[in-house]
Amino acid sequence: MPKTEQLHQNSSLKNTIRNRRSIRSFKPETVSADVILDLLETAVYAPNHRLTEPWRFIYVASEAGKEKLANSYVSFFRKIKDDFNEEKEQNMRKTLGAVPGFLLVVLKEDENEFTRNDDFAAVSGMIQNLQLLAYENGIGMVWKSGRILYDKQVHQDFGLEDNERFAAIIQTGYPDEQPKAKERTPAGRLFTEL
Repeated sequence: MPKTEQLHQNSSLKNTIRNRRSIRSFKPETVSADVILDLLETAVYAPNHRLTEPWRFIYVASEAGKEKLANSYVSFFRKIKDDFNEEKEQNMRKTLGAVPGFLLVVLKEDENEFTRNDDFAAVSGMIQNLQLLAYENGIGMVWKSGRILYDKQVHQDFGLEDNERFAAIIQTGYPDEQPKAKERTPAGRLFTEL
């Protein structure tokens, strides 16, 4: 057995990385803001070029906050989808209402394109740290993206500055089910040694 394989044979980090799943079905119980903040205190130790720390967080778990978020979603989809009717709105509200909490990850966008790219990479690393920590603590998350992250009206709804946008909307709660793993392409097929 190669030395590196021996080192990682029983690694809990390896197991955490391989077993973490995106959770889309949650129990009704909300994860407390204190628990989310505790996870974030460690997650922010992601690699970050020049330590710009280009993130901040908005946790939406109250009924009023979730209603505000649902209203933003509905307004956004009415704007971009001609066929967004009453039935689709009710389905969206029901789907969003079943999620116990939403962590809005705000990204500060630097004027410099290279710094912006480095900062988004750092935020992505931080989000992966967060998801792994959550998994270890029995908390499920799914990282949501899409055009809504760039919408200026949604930014205004949540008090973002002109130089900020959402990097992710992370649905959060205690898992109601654990999805099965999907097959990944072995890294060896994508690996070249020069």
